[in-house]
Amino acid sequence: MRLLFAIVLVSGSVAFAQPPKEGELPKDVPPRFGIQYKVKAYPQDSAKKALNSTIEAIEKGDTPYIVAHLLDPGFVELRVADRSKQYEAAVEIELSRLRDLQIRNPDKYAPETRLPVDRVKFRALIIERSRERAFRQIVQDMEAKLIDDPQALKDLKKLLRDGMPTDTETGAKLTHMDVKDRALYFRKIDDRWFLENRHEDIPAPVVPPPKKEGM
Repeated sequence: MRLLFAIVLVSGSVAFAQPPKEGELPKDVPPRFGIQYKVKAYPQDSAKKALNSTIEAIEKGDTPYIVAHLLDPGFVELRVADRSKQYEAAVEIELSRLRDLQIRNPDKYAPETRLPVDRVKFRALIIERSRERAFRQIVQDMEAKLIDDPQALKDLKKLLRDGMPTDTETGAKLTHMDVKDRALYFRKIDDRWFLENRHEDIPAPVVPPPKKEGM
């Protein structure tokens, strides 16, 4: 099942049956795409908690948080990197016009608000702004999918409540006999669990998230 914007929904599993030890919380997680990590509001130290946090975020309308912190970060990075390329030309034109305006009217712009003249720094800014747009578009795609497919949320709740857990090579999966042709896969990275982008037992490619937040 395609969960949201093309994310895949899919004896107890270790991932679901063993709660973390007391006091075991993920290490400090930096913001992604400008969104702070909320370990208390959206815990994900088990697959079940990650799913429950995703459901709660959907119901609260906190879709940006899902994309930033609950979906497989490697997959999200691939989508953002690919989509951002589509915006770079338009962003470069817009920023170039604004920079020219600032150069012609230096008295109207505080130094700290002026765009860089240096070519390398200006290129970095183009990439940063393009990634911001790409992230917002992916969030909008997910929100549209939720509206078009309200059954997705119902199935997530059904899987959380009565799903059959199974361990996988990279984490775990949930299935339900009443959720036709659908499985929800999870990947564990360090101390956190994420929803994966796949709908079959062939592992999704492991794509490392960026080492440094670019936004």
